[in-house]
Order: sequence, then C-alpha cells, then structure tokens
Amino acid sequence: MIFDSHALRATVNGVAATPNSHALRATVNGVAATPPDRFNKFPGPRGQSGVALIIALILVALATILATKLTFDGFLERRRTIGVLAAEQALHFGMGAEALAADVLMQDMQNSPTLTTLIGPWAQPTQPLPITPEDNPEGEPIGTLQGQLEDMQGRFNLNNLGLLIPGTGPQGTATAFIQDPEALAQFQRLLMIVGLEQKWAGMARDWIDADDIPGSPDGAEDQVYTSQTPPYHTGNWPMMSPTELMNLPGFGADRYRKIAPYVTALPTSARGPTPINICTAPAQVLESMAPNLGEYTPEVLANGRKSGCFPDQTSFTNILGKSAGNLRLRYGTASQYFRLTTRVTLGTTEFTLYSLLKRGDGGKVTPLLRSFGTP
Repeated sequence: MIFDSHALRATVNGVAATPNSHALRATVNGVAATPPDRFNKFPGPRGQSGVALIIALILVALATILATKLTFDGFLERRRTIGVLAAEQALHFGMGAEALAADVLMQDMQNSPTLTTLIGPWAQPTQPLPITPEDNPEGEPIGTLQGQLEDMQGRFNLNNLGLLIPGTGPQGTATAFIQDPEALAQFQRLLMIVGLEQKWAGMARDWIDADDIPGSPDGAEDQVYTSQTPPYHTGNWPMMSPTELMNLPGFGADRYRKIAPYVTALPTSARGPTPINICTAPAQVLESMAPNLGEYTPEVLANGRKSGCFPDQTSFTNILGKSAGNLRLRYGTASQYFRLTTRVTLGTTEFTLYSLLKRGDGGKVTPLLRSFGTP
C-alpha cells in the first residue's frame, strides 16, 4: 500500500481505491460503494409513504360519506313507503268506520224518524277498537280505531248566506230574487255572541255569492282580494269547508277558532235554507236565531237534553213569538248531515279522517266529503 500527500490508494483483493477531496470510492470483493451524499439527490421512501397515507385517508373519508348517504337515503325511502302504506290502510279503515256509522244512523232513523237527539246511539262516545291482522284475528293488535259522530245541522250553515229568495214588492207582489237578509242577520248575531265583529258576515256572503258587486258596505269582492299579497280571487261559490273563512282578509286563525264550533258548510237547495236542529244546537246557535233566546244557557240545555229533544218545537215556537213566522223554515227537530271523525292509530302513526255524511229520507247514508287532518 503506497501513501503520498495527494492521494491514498489501497488495493484490497486486487481492486484499487483512490480517495480524493470530492469522493471516496471503495471496492470490496468487486462491488462499488457510493457515498451516502449521492442518495440525497433522489426522493426517499419516507416522503412517498406520507403521500400514500393522505390519499388513503381521503379515500376512506369519501367511502364513509357515500356509505352514510346511501344508508340515510335508504332509511328515508323505507319511512316514505311505510307512510304511504299506512295512509292507504288508514283510509280503508276510515271507510270501514263510515260503514259502521251509516248502520247506526239508519237504525236511529228507523227508531225515531222525526227526531234527532243527543240521547240517540249515534251521539254516544265510543271506545277505541283494536285492529288485528287479517290473517290472525286473535293475534296482537296492530293499531286502534275510534270514531265519533256530530250533528252538523246543530250549527249555522255558512252557505245559507248565499241563498237567493224571491223579493217582495209593494202590496206583496213578487220581485227579482234577492240575497236572504235573515241569514245575514243571524250570522251577524252569532259573530257578536262569540265576541267577533259583525263586518265579517258581509264579507263572508260576498265570498260565496256569484257576483262581483259588494252586497254591503262591509262587503269585499275581487278589488279587495287582488290587492292582497299574494293576490287572489273571491270564491264566488258555496264553501266546501268553514275554514274558508280564513281567506277573508284579516280574519285569521284566532277568530276562526272562536267561531268554528258553531258553523259548518253544507249543501243548500232551492227549497230554502238548511234548517237548524234545535234538539242538538248549542246555546250560541239557538241564541243567534232571534234576539230573545238568551234563556237557553249551556247548563239549561245540558240538563234538558238528558231525556230527549230540548227545547221541543212547540215551546221553541212559542218563545219566538212573532218571529216564528219568518223562521218556520229555519229550524226543525231532525237532521240529515253528520260529520264522522275517525282516528286511526297504526304503530306510532296516527291519522284523523273527517267524513261528511248525508242521511237521505229513506235512511241511506252517503259520504259527501272526506278530508285528512282538517275538518
């Protein structure tokens, strides 16, 4: 081995290695070794593993988001399907309740064709009936069904406001048809009794009548309704539901809740207004028929109706006195229109079906209107 001041050369197993100021190369058994500083020119495996870890985390996050979305969408779809099927089932159960109610109303008419009173079987409270599977009638109930009938002719029919009657000219001669003033006056009294303003009676009549001319200073036609936000037109048609009162500008839900127990929306006929059943009407409705009927308080009516019709037609006519002649077609003791409220519970889901039923002269009961949730 030879040493000098410029280079060191070593020979191992016959292979020479020359060091200098820039590099040291050694050859061992014929294999060259490169100094470590040469590797710093290329990226190492440690940097590549960090990038791969980030990519893997992103892929896992995307897969988690996708799986969560698919699971949630599937849950919503199942709930939607269950809801649709439950609504269909509830409708059919409600129609079954209508059949039961029709049978009760037919029996009531057979027992008492001229009187519809609150002691009849149709007016008695009912208990929830269990709903069992069709293939296992003795099995565990899957829900309950409960129904309750109400006499709609114990209320003021809002569609009476649009009724036209023959006018009377000089010496009793017939004139053109006019809007019924007695219906308007009765609704005005009813509004006052429940604490509301009389002006709503004129607006309600204009909502129903077919013309576009306000019938009174309190009336309102398209000119008022088209100025609302958003604009809309008057109904100009009989009401389908008393909730249409809330279409009157400014009437609102609070006023509706006060008047709702005493009004209804029933069909009218050319024979005259829909008569009020004095056997079932609440005190407020009876009081609205004439100014001198304040003696029929709720307590008096509740006690008197425990045994049948109260007030009876004779005593009511006597109390009306001179007003009885004008009101003879506006009250009676029998009813044709009833509302059935059916509540169906299936699992944790509850449905309420309102059915307007008409009992004909022969006792046949026909559903006229059905609505879910809102009477």
